Amino acid sequence: MISLTGSESASPTNRVHNIDKKVFISTGELSGETHACHLVESLQKTGSFQISAMGSERLAALGVRIARDYRDISVTGLTEVISHAGHIKRAFDAVKTHIRTERPDLVVLVDFPGFNMRIARFARSLDIPVIYFIPPQVWAWKRSRMEKIRKYVNGVICILPFEEDLYTVAGVPATYVGHPFAATVRPTLDRAVFLSNIGAPPDKPILTIMPGSRKNEIARHMPPLAKIVAAMRRSLPDLTVLVPLAESMDDRVVTPYLQEIPGAIPVKKSSHNALAYCDAAIVASGSATLEAALLKAPTAIIYRISWFSYAIARLIVHVDFIGLPNIIAGKEIFPEFIQSLDTETIASKALSMIDKGRWDVAGELGSIVDKLKKQDSYRLAADTIINFLEK
Repeated sequence: MISLTGSESASPTNRVHNIDKKVFISTGELSGETHACHLVESLQKTGSFQISAMGSERLAALGVRIARDYRDISVTGLTEVISHAGHIKRAFDAVKTHIRTERPDLVVLVDFPGFNMRIARFARSLDIPVIYFIPPQVWAWKRSRMEKIRKYVNGVICILPFEEDLYTVAGVPATYVGHPFAATVRPTLDRAVFLSNIGAPPDKPILTIMPGSRKNEIARHMPPLAKIVAAMRRSLPDLTVLVPLAESMDDRVVTPYLQEIPGAIPVKKSSHNALAYCDAAIVASGSATLEAALLKAPTAIIYRISWFSYAIARLIVHVDFIGLPNIIAGKEIFPEFIQSLDTETIASKALSMIDKGRWDVAGELGSIVDKLKKQDSYRLAADTIINFLEK
């Protein structure tokens, strides 16, 4: 693997570096902050860093100084972004002020491209270098963004196998470190203990539903999911429904929707177990679909945004699939249901998955793991950042 320094770096190093640097990390939603937390832990093991961030209490718990909380700007869809424009502007101004005042040695961006590309431009205007960890998916949409990445970003750290060549050919220094999920996504309890802990019967079919981690995703996905569950229960009246919730999700946001699914069991801090031990899953498009694939859960992918946002997306998106497992496999392994979430169609597909069993897709899902796996992706990412700073 070629690092951003141009040297070979096939595996993570274990040495502690004589380095004392200020780093600012910009995240904008839960999955990005999760990656940032693991990256911070790896950085802290290898050198002395003063780290600040746009994040939440999760990064703060690692000793990171929080310059701005992201949770009021974590939305998807064009109309949804417009409705949060005031919050987004205030967040952008706060981050700019922090970077201008603190003058970090490096800005590390994590996903969240609409916001973070603006941060990249601002940082470079101050001659502060920028590394993008989990860079924009230019292969899917906004290919014109590549020119801006080349202009404002010093290098990218990729977690999907085909991205390194794409960026390198475009003149952007790139390092592929493997997808961290391949090593970190696993159940934490055995099946009997998990089901006992949450009060779920061990001998009934289990459906796990994951509507997304953002408030607008909850609002758009939970009502159709409630209808889908009701339709499935006409055939499987004893169906157990698990609803893993993001750690950052306020219970008051999701409770009204859970009341529409009788007997639904909310699950916090145990989504991997909920996916590992279900008979089928219905998951909103996003990183959770890759977790489902790695845990070999038969899954239907759903997603809904405003119709205006959807119409715009149809014009600018250039991929055959939206689910990461399907994109990585190059074919549809998980069926996708986008925008028009027909109750009977999705219910029928989920019932079919339960009937066929987990083994039906296990072989193809195993190939995804092989494509993604590297040795300690977060440590490789940390090494890449440190090598850049030591140049």
